[in-house]
Amino acid sequence: MVDAPTAPALTKDPTKAVNVPLALECHGISKRFKTIQALDNVSLTVPVGSIFGFLGPNGAGKSTLIRILAGLISSDSGHFNIFDRSSRSGHLVRKDMSTLVDRADFYKNLSAFHNMQLLGRLTGHDQPDHINELLQLLSLYERRNDKVKTFSQGMKQRLGLAQALLPNPKLLVLDEPTTGLDPQGMHEIRDFIFKIAEEQNVTIFLSSHLLHEVELICSDIALIFNGRIAAQGSLSSIFRDMEEVTVELEVEDTQAALQFLNESKLVKEVNRLSNALGVNIRYTDIPELIRTMATQGINIFSFSQRNRLENYFLSLMTTPQKVPLASLRSSSFARQAENAEAQSVDN
Repeated sequence: MVDAPTAPALTKDPTKAVNVPLALECHGISKRFKTIQALDNVSLTVPVGSIFGFLGPNGAGKSTLIRILAGLISSDSGHFNIFDRSSRSGHLVRKDMSTLVDRADFYKNLSAFHNMQLLGRLTGHDQPDHINELLQLLSLYERRNDKVKTFSQGMKQRLGLAQALLPNPKLLVLDEPTTGLDPQGMHEIRDFIFKIAEEQNVTIFLSSHLLHEVELICSDIALIFNGRIAAQGSLSSIFRDMEEVTVELEVEDTQAALQFLNESKLVKEVNRLSNALGVNIRYTDIPELIRTMATQGINIFSFSQRNRLENYFLSLMTTPQKVPLASLRSSSFARQAENAEAQSVDN
């Protein structure tokens, strides 16, 4: 197996030093399918109250770990804890966890309410008021008596989230929850994930291969390549430790801004874009740049950071232990990997 990239600043467990309570701990989990090492000594920690993104290309091992957590398959070695309950103690480890693996599926000729009622009986959570509250939370209450076969894919996915919330979990595990949805459906699911985390006080662990999606909704992440954890930590710590980020500025006087930015010691590179200025700068120097531009009378209409997680991924790609392009089978990862490979050849 080719070694996964490493990120020294994030290899230490960021939760141990400050005694952050943990919803999930994985310790040295490995799984092999014949000649394929799907997981190789995977260890990670998920803080209570976080929206945790488990990020990696297709085939990296994300779904394998989730299936182990859900009890659908067993690991070859290692163990995990969920709110201090150990997997070594049996199925009760999952008492406070609920999962939604793959796409949500239901009895299509039954109503949303009837489906929820049948599923709720499995765990003793089929009370009508409880079901209606969850359908209201996921904006499905008005359609509760409609057959599921009349639902869009996005509505079915929302019903899947409602189903997963039936047993009142403290930890919700989602396997690529926006897969197969159109942009509007993806946006709705992201909004509901925020809503569930805030209103239901649920820690969320979700897998994804979409860099932009994870950056939008997650507070903490772990990156997995070829079955190995390459890095983990909070997004804020990742961005603070990056050598530089790219920001886009829309200003009133482009020429004055260009002159100032080209002369500034804070700026590493500036590029003129179609309707903005692209500036490469250390993440921690951004506040000072904004202050100094304001004191120089340069009016800023908008300021945004672009593709921060993508830039971090590309920084991993340029380390000596690179992720092989053959393993990056998702379109977003493959495109970024090819660009990084080309840049490293040019250099």
